[in-house]
This record gives sequence, structure tokens and C-alpha cells, in this order.
Amino acid sequence: MTASGLAAWTLPAMIFLPLGLSIAAFLGALSPGRQVALGLPVMLMSLALSLPATLGGESIGIALGNWPPPLGIAWHLDFPALTMLIMTAVVAGAASLALLLDPSTSADRHLWPLWWMMWAGLNALLLSQDLFNLYVTLELVTLAGVGLVARSPHDRFGEAALRYLMASLLASLLYLLGTALIYGQTGRLDLGLLVDSLEDGATMRLAAALLTLGLLIKAAVVPLHTWLPAAHSKAQAPVSAMLSAVVVGVTLFVLWRLWLAPLANLNSAQLDWLVVIGMVALGWGGVQAALQTRLKLLIAWSTLCHSGYALLLLGLDVDMNWFTPDEPHAPAFPGGLQLLLAHGLAKGALFLAAGAIVVAHDHDRLSRLAGDAGRLPLAWLAMALAGLSLLGIPPTGGFFGKWWLLQGALAQDHYLIATVVLLGTFFTAACLWRLFDLGLRPEPRRAAVIASRPTHGDITRRLSWLALGLAALAWGLGPFMALSTPLPMEFTISLALDATGLAFLLPALCIWPLVLWATYSWRDTFPAANRLLAMLASAAAIHLIALLAADLLTFYTGAALLSLLGWAMVQHDGHQSSRLAGLGYLVMLLLAEVAMLAGLALIANASGDLRFASLTHHELPPLALGCMAFGLAIKAGVIGVHAWLPLAHPVAPPMASAVLSGLMIKLGLLGALRLLPLSDVTVAWGPVMVMVGLVAAVYAALRGIVHDHAKVVLAWSSVSQMGLLTALLGLVLYSSSPATAMTALLLLATTHSLAKASLFLGAGMANRVHGREHRWVLLGMLLPALALAGVPPTGGVLVKSTMESALTEADGAGWLLSLSGIATGLLMLRLLWLLWRSPPSRQTLHLPGGLWLGWATLAALPVLVAWGWQWYAPLVAAPFATLRSGLLEPSLALGLAAMAVLLKPRLPQLGRARLAWRQALEQRGERGFRRLAWMLKRSENRLQPWPAFGIALGFVSLGMGVAALLPG
Repeated sequence: MTASGLAAWTLPAMIFLPLGLSIAAFLGALSPGRQVALGLPVMLMSLALSLPATLGGESIGIALGNWPPPLGIAWHLDFPALTMLIMTAVVAGAASLALLLDPSTSADRHLWPLWWMMWAGLNALLLSQDLFNLYVTLELVTLAGVGLVARSPHDRFGEAALRYLMASLLASLLYLLGTALIYGQTGRLDLGLLVDSLEDGATMRLAAALLTLGLLIKAAVVPLHTWLPAAHSKAQAPVSAMLSAVVVGVTLFVLWRLWLAPLANLNSAQLDWLVVIGMVALGWGGVQAALQTRLKLLIAWSTLCHSGYALLLLGLDVDMNWFTPDEPHAPAFPGGLQLLLAHGLAKGALFLAAGAIVVAHDHDRLSRLAGDAGRLPLAWLAMALAGLSLLGIPPTGGFFGKWWLLQGALAQDHYLIATVVLLGTFFTAACLWRLFDLGLRPEPRRAAVIASRPTHGDITRRLSWLALGLAALAWGLGPFMALSTPLPMEFTISLALDATGLAFLLPALCIWPLVLWATYSWRDTFPAANRLLAMLASAAAIHLIALLAADLLTFYTGAALLSLLGWAMVQHDGHQSSRLAGLGYLVMLLLAEVAMLAGLALIANASGDLRFASLTHHELPPLALGCMAFGLAIKAGVIGVHAWLPLAHPVAPPMASAVLSGLMIKLGLLGALRLLPLSDVTVAWGPVMVMVGLVAAVYAALRGIVHDHAKVVLAWSSVSQMGLLTALLGLVLYSSSPATAMTALLLLATTHSLAKASLFLGAGMANRVHGREHRWVLLGMLLPALALAGVPPTGGVLVKSTMESALTEADGAGWLLSLSGIATGLLMLRLLWLLWRSPPSRQTLHLPGGLWLGWATLAALPVLVAWGWQWYAPLVAAPFATLRSGLLEPSLALGLAAMAVLLKPRLPQLGRARLAWRQALEQRGERGFRRLAWMLKRSENRLQPWPAFGIALGFVSLGMGVAALLPG
């Protein structure tokens, strides 16, 4: 449609206003402050006026001089282009304010003409509708970007700017040659007219290859990327934000414009080759980002990683016509666009936050930023929020973009693209882990050094707030687009409480207040205690939401956020052992999140409704249930995928261990109870789960007995108890009368939650108190230990008896349950023995009377809860007979413990041999990792010289040529 009225003025205003400001800046007619004060509001107002005309899926256009194509030049605005214009304006506006904050850039009269020229070029690039106009605007953006990089004091000799210029000139030459070939064959340049006039043929395929190569170089897609890291890292932070967040994104958007409209007529395999390049970009960019030693280089490399998602979209059957509520549309293109928008906002936030850190430190070396999150919390909070959006953690914009792109791939049976979208999470996580692992380390001495330089504090704070605003927009973009976009699937975020959820909620209401109180009371004892308290408080709120989730998306969101908070708590103290344990925890939990996201997407693709109540009416795909079961098993610490538990608990603060083992691993069990009984397929899993769970219960208890670290013993106890819960879940799935098994499962889950929380808190207190308090702590820990071991008269004997009844009804192997009871008794004896003999710590805990009473009550609850259940709904018919029969296994455990004491001289030798073997294995693994990192960095360095760039260009060109010969 042709624009009329007020909307007709918005398109020229978006281009001529920044061009006019560029001229005014060059002539010195307006100060930089007045330029921004005039340009930013008018630009945003123009975009707001264009929104109503395009929101319904329509488009507006204008022919300059009333000369329509093919004779004249037309500008075209639809909703996708408008969203890119809004993102450009938001990032450019924040970057403009950031430039004003720095005295060196606000007074640079040569910078501002280039700045406004680049903004005008970006707007014209998004509005242009013909190939030659795209060429002109690409050149305008490139020349302005090169000039802005050259103005940076960090590019003193202009090497980065010159590399950028030379690569861009080559890209322009290739693009112009492709444009000439198309014009020579069709006599048309307008994209809309080319859709009808462009015919498949050798010349057109060659032209498409040339156009694509030019845009790939300008977007710095791997392996044609060698100009980008230096240019983006050496430019000033606001300029880097524009180059990385907007210039690269807009260039990829133009690539979509060409391949999803006129070039879609070509029946060749060139799009498949672009998908392969996108896969390589995802992997290589993520790996290289994790290996960088400078902050801005790391962020620049993450841009190369995320450009791969844009190329993956080209492998799907999509178009760029925005849909209306009356005409549902496949979600692939909205997903790709959402990823591009979220990436732009997040990357702008990252570079502005990096600028704040550089201002505070006068450098961006990662090795000297250890522990900086405590000194510059706003800047690091902005980077954390932006990084989580890039990672795709719900409910960020990055998550919804990845979710829609994944849904589009599954709907078209493109499982390879769907797999790559999921695996891209690991590459993004690799670079973000490197960043936040450094920032979260406690480093008080360096913070004191920074505090002695207050001159840049105001600039740092304002830059941090600008970055935080962009990061918040990256988060809010996801829910906004999800609510305003008519996708063919329903998202329902709902909370509800049923009997199953109540069994998990009641222990949480007992444990969380005590853990938060203990963390506050002991804030002078543990490092960065205020940060730990904030993480625990956030985890408490998210955990309660996950427990009350009435739909799968809400549950997944809570579980994913808790995983990240769990990682931060595990590596909290920043020591080498904590960081390694945190890395292992993060890898396992990310694997769980990817598996659950795959299952979630498959379930949504099959049912369209993610509410648990609605899922009962659908037969869920076996693959989806398998993915969900695998992810939930990791979260629950089930045997085989339990490796993170023994690693995480010894190094985590005791308050964190109390909730990690007492509450958070139960989310895996709760998710299984919500999902697995919904399908007949899972009935066949039942016997296997019973046997595996019982064997795991015995094996894990025996493994824990040989350790000499109290928290490791408790970690293996959790693995053992989760084995019992796995067996009971198997009984629920296939037993003809699952009521007894369900009762035993809920009772054991409740008892274990309360017991493990009190034991971990007690283990943290035991060696930090002395004298009488030490003995009272051990006496308090004796109660939950006896309950876990099933020793009469604690309620644990009722729990064990109920499990035996459930096994008997299903003809299960009851002797394995008895053996696990003996092993658990030995494990608890080992725990108390280690705590009794442990040397006192230099740290001393203060135990207020109220906190002491709260912990003692928590320790007594595992003893009493089963008896309360017995009183309300009898578990056993003859309680006294149950008490008598329950004495056998504890007696055997005591006898075996006595024998172990007699064999004590041999045990330390075994322990030392095991420790030496483990240390040798860790050293070998570290050497192998360092060598691999060196080889990867060396490989990238070999790509930097211009001959290597030529070889890479030849390789990509050869691939495009071969793909052009193959049918699509």
C-alpha cells in the first residue's frame, strides 16, 4: 500500500533527520547534546507513528518523487523492518547518551558527523527496496563505521579500521558485481519486481552467490570474520555496541530479504550451504569467545557465534510476510527475528557495561577483573541479564526466539537444525561461564584498589544504568512478543496447588525460612554473604513458583533459573576446587536444560497446550518423554547422571547444600510425577526403574562410606536416597495398585528433604562451634540420621515398612531394600564419626537462640512426620511389630561398623591411593585442556593474515559454487 497522511512523513524523517544532524555536526551548528536532544525524540516519535499502520501485518511504502519502480526509487516499511528500526533506535539512543557521558567523545567534532551518518545509513538500509539502493546504504554504513573505529584511541595506528575497510571494499565489489548480473538479466532492481521476473538459471545462481558472499563478509560470518574482533574490540564501547548489535544484525536482515523473497525462486542447494556455515559459526564463535583474554574481545566473538542462528533460519521454508491474528503463521521467522532483536539489545547492553568496566579499570583484561562483580554490581548485573538473554533462559527474549525457531524446525521435520539450535546453548554458555566465573570471585583487595580511584565513578554508574536498561528490554521483549504475537500454540503461565505439590511445598516452607535466617545470621563468616543471601532469596521465590506450576513452561522456567542460581552458589567462594565443581555442575545442568527444552518443544508441537491438566488428554511422543526423563534425571541426581552431586556439595556453603540436596533435586522427581504417568509408554520403564533404583541405593551408600569428607558422604547419601525414590516412581508407573507406592514415595521425599537440609546445616555448624555446642549439634544431627537409616522408634522405620509393602505388592526384590537400609545405617555412622573427629575450623559461628531452636525443630521433623502420617492415615497395621522388626538392619549396620573399626589401619591406604589416582587424572585432564585451547587459539591466529582470508573466501565461494550446481 502507498503511505498517506502523517505516515507518509515518517519514512523520509527516519533518513533525512540523521543526515541533517550529520551535516549540522560537521558544520558545528549544533552541540552534541542538542543533536541528541533533537534527534532521539523525533526518531522515536516517527517510529511510533509508523507502528499502527504496520502492526496488523500490512506495510507502507513511498515512491520518491512519485516515480514508482522500475524507474524510480521506493522505500518500504513492514512490521519486521519496523522492529529492526526500533531496535536500532533504542541501541543507538543509549549509545548516543553513552558518547555524551565521555568528555573525549562528546567533544569530538569529527565523531558525531560519522555517528549520525551511520544511523541514517542503517535506517535507509532497512527501508530500501532495490538492490542498488542497498549497495549505496551498505557503503554509507561501512564508511561511517570505519571512520568511527579509526577515531578510537585504542586503534592508534588504524590497523583495525584499515582491515575493516579492506574487507568491506572487497565485499562491496562482490555485491555490486552480483547486482550488475541480475540487472543485466532482468532489467529490474526492485525486490518486489524481482520476485516475479527473476528466473532460475546459472547466471542468477552466480549472482546470488556473489551477493551472498558480499553480505557474509560485511556481517563477518565465520570464516569471513577476521576483521570483526579487532574492529569491535578496539572501538569505543558505544561504537562497538552499534557495530555488534545493529550493523551485523541489519546486514543479516538484508540477507534474509534477498533469500526469502527474490532469490527464493532459485532451486539450488545454496541455502543448505549457508546452513552449514551457520553451524560452523555457532561452534567456532562460541569456542573462541571462551578462549579470549579481554572482555570486549569475548563479547565480539559471541557476536560471531550468534550470527549462526540467522543462517539456520534460511534452511527452513519461511517467508518474511508478517502474519495477522486471522492468518496464523509458522513460528520460524518470528523466532529468527526475535533472536536478532534480542541479540541486538543484549549485545548493546554487554558493550556498554564493558565500557563502564573499562572506565573504572582503564583496561579490559579478564585476568585482572576477578571479583569485580562486588565492586561494580550494576555493570555486572547488566552483563548477567544480557548474557542470560543470549543463553536463552526463560522468559527472556532470547528464549522465545530460540523456542519459536525450534518449533518451526520441528514442524518442518528439520531435526538437524533443531539439534543445532539446542546445541548452540552450550557454545553460548562456554563464553558466559568464562566471564561470570571471573566476575563472581571474591577479591576484596582489588576492590579496595579500585575504590581509591573515584574520578570516573559517575560515568561508570551512568553507563551501567544505560546497559541495565537495554538488558531489561532484552528480557521484556520475550513476554511482550509472546503476548502480542498470534502464534499457533497456546502459552499459559498458571499456578495451582494439588496434593502432590503440597507434599513438596510443606518441606520447602520449613526449610527456606531457616536457611535464609542462617545465612543472614552468619553473614560475617562466609565470603560475599550478602550476595549469597540475595541468591538464596531469589532461589526461594523461584522454587516456590516451580512447585506451584500448573503448566510445563512455568515449571521449566523455574527449573532453568534454579540451575543457574545453583551454579552460582556452588562456586560461590571462588576457590579453584569450587570453580571446577561449579563447571561440572553447570555442564550437567545445561545438558538437562537442553534435553528438557527439546522435550518441551516436542510436547508443544504434538499437543499445542502445555498445561498439565490438558496434557492428560494427549498421548505424548515417546521421544519427548525420553528427553524430559533424561533432563529430570540429571536434576534429581539419579545414578548414572549423578556426577555433579559429589562434586558440588563439598565446596558449596552449607546453606546452599541444604537447599540443593533437600529441595532443589526434588524438582526432578516432581516433574517426573507430573509427566511420566501421562503416557502408556512409560509403563514399560517401571521394572527397569525399580531395579536400577534399588541397585543405585546400595551402590551409592557403599561409595559414600569410603569417603573421609562429611559433605561428600552426605552427597552420596542423596544419590542413594534418590535411587530409592526412582524405584518407587517405577512402582507407581507399572504397579497394578500404585497407591501404596505413591504414599511411600511422597513420604520418603518429605522425610529426605527435611533430614538432608538439617544434616547439611549441621555439618556446616559442627566444626565451626566448640565444646558443648559441638556436642549438641552432633546430638541434633543424630535424629535425622536415625530417621534416614530407618532406626526405631523414628518415623524412618514406618517409611521403610511402607516401601517394603509397595515392593511386596509388585513382587519386587525386597532384599535389595534391606541391603540399602544397612548401607544407609553405615553411611550415617560414618558421617557422625567424621564430624566427631573433625578438627575445629578457624571460623566460628554464632548460634542465636531462635536459630538454634529452629534448626533443632527441623532436625526433629524427619523423626515425627511419618508418625503424624500414621496418625492421620495409618501406614502399617501393627506399629509395634514394625518397630521390633526394624531393629534387625540397624543392628547389622552397627556390627559391620565395629568390624570396620578393627580394619581401620588398611582404609587410609586405600583412600590415599584413590586420592593420588584422582589428582593424576585431574592433572592429565588439565594439561589436555590447555593444549586443546592453545591449538584452537593458534588455528584462529593462522586465519588472521590476508592470504588466509583469501583461502577462506575461496573455500566459501567453492562451496557456494558447488551448491549452485545441486538441486535444492
